[in-house]
Amino acid sequence: DLEWLESHWPALKQAMGFIWTRWDQDGDGIMDGNQHNTYDIDLHGHNSFTSGLYLASLRAMEEMALLLDEPDVGQECRKRFDIGTEKLDEELFNGEYYIQTYDEENVHEHQYGLGCLSDQLLGQWWAHILNLGYILPQEHVRTALRSIFDYNWRTDFEGHVQQPRVYADDWDQGLLNCTWPHGGRPKTPIFYSDEIWTGIEYQVAAH
Repeated sequence: DLEWLESHWPALKQAMGFIWTRWDQDGDGIMDGNQHNTYDIDLHGHNSFTSGLYLASLRAMEEMALLLDEPDVGQECRKRFDIGTEKLDEELFNGEYYIQTYDEENVHEHQYGLGCLSDQLLGQWWAHILNLGYILPQEHVRTALRSIFDYNWRTDFEGHVQQPRVYADDWDQGLLNCTWPHGGRPKTPIFYSDEIWTGIEYQVAAH
């Protein structure tokens, strides 16, 4: 519905412009600075959770700009996307999944670092739903999804401390929000890493 899209287009451009001045001032397609999110904390540095959503939004804006004959907007979105997808993959993919990099000397709490976050490919799932293709290399996406299942899925919760909230019985199965299969768990990790959320289970399973 182009009429509907045209009516929202000014607000969409304003929203993207805010991202460019707040979180992507250097134009590299990766979000920097404090990135507040639904874990009730601010992520710092680079991660594929928030920046993956940003990459998907850049692709969506590019497609909409083409529909509305605004090539300058589309080209800027494509430029940032091309830089961001390559840089994010090169910096964060550890051979198994996407980690987080941040200034550990100055940020001491509520990050996940070397952890395997179940939400690490949320932006890629969103991009698939919108038929936007891969925002990260296909084989790395498949490997990361397998790692999420291998490391975060539990056939029971006996012996696991669910904190700060308990959402499963010992005999239930479920997907933990984050694990550290190779060590490196921060002293104060990202909130809710030891819980299971059905919403995250849904998007991982759907992906």
